[in-house]
Amino acid sequence: MMRIYPQISREDAVASLTELEQLIRTGASPRPLADGLHPRTSFNQFGGVPADEHRLRELRSRLLDTLAEVPMGGREGDRRFDIVVGSFLADWFGEDGRSQASNPEIWPYLTILVLPDLAVRRFGPDRMGKLPRDRYLSGRRNVFYRAYLRSWILGDLLMDPDLPLYEDDLVGLVDRNLSADHRIARLVGRQIRSTPVGESRRDTVRNGLKALQYELRVSDLASLDDHSAERVIARNFTS
Repeated sequence: MMRIYPQISREDAVASLTELEQLIRTGASPRPLADGLHPRTSFNQFGGVPADEHRLRELRSRLLDTLAEVPMGGREGDRRFDIVVGSFLADWFGEDGRSQASNPEIWPYLTILVLPDLAVRRFGPDRMGKLPRDRYLSGRRNVFYRAYLRSWILGDLLMDPDLPLYEDDLVGLVDRNLSADHRIARLVGRQIRSTPVGESRRDTVRNGLKALQYELRVSDLASLDDHSAERVIARNFTS
């Protein structure tokens, strides 16, 4: 059953983010869904069941349970947070509908209104008390959309002990132009998965991602069928 997820205008998202910053400055904790759904919540699609307050609270509760054993802070804690959150959201929207997850406008709602404490845990305020807007508003750098995309594209590769993908590798694949076309990004993930295990595997993957970044400047992979795109991707990973 597909569910339609709520969203708010960018103006309302920015205002809600400002309110969250002000709350944090007082030393108070974020209050997820304190007053229920935002008064200007909209559901901008048909053909599904709205994800109501009960469903959003269920998402929150189950994600909190999933994160219970993840350490807070530090590079390793942040890495585990991203992996666990991404895996959870990939499964969640596998049930509720990937078309919803591909709508960037639902993510500010989830980030600022449903999961604000978790967002602050991952990307907290700076010394001036400001939260990084690109991590809370719509876009591929949103804290939860980013984790979802990484997990959906790479799956259990993120936890592969023989291929420790680091932040710069993942930024190259997901946070930049390689994820603009989800089909191509999945083909890249498939190529990474097929890279032989060995001492040079990580270097092969990193160099392949870099080469593909340059390839995309001159080639429109989106115009190719899967077979042709796979050949281009493989060439960049073996050259």
